Amino acid sequence: MTPLHKVAIFLMLMGREKGQRIIALMDNDEIKAVVAEIRSLAVLSQAGKASVRAEFKELGYDEQMNPAAVLTLMRFLFNGSKISHKG
Repeated sequence: MTPLHKVAIFLMLMGREKGQRIIALMDNDEIKAVVAEIRSLAVLSQAGKASVRAEFKELGYDEQMNPAAVLTLMRFLFNGSKISHKG
């Protein structure tokens, strides 16, 4: 699973409102990459969802984090760089 795929899945798991607040903080290139990946998502198994959730928790995700902190955490999957297809 690519980092971009994990970010797209995690945004979907967070729910529309939380996901939109995070996407609103991204630059245009990040938004294009993430939205394209979300559109390409197929049905994901419960195990796949659990795996993505667990990985973000290992990175330090907490439900109380503000959107900017969550975006920073997501960028850890891209070595601290912006989210892209190259991840």
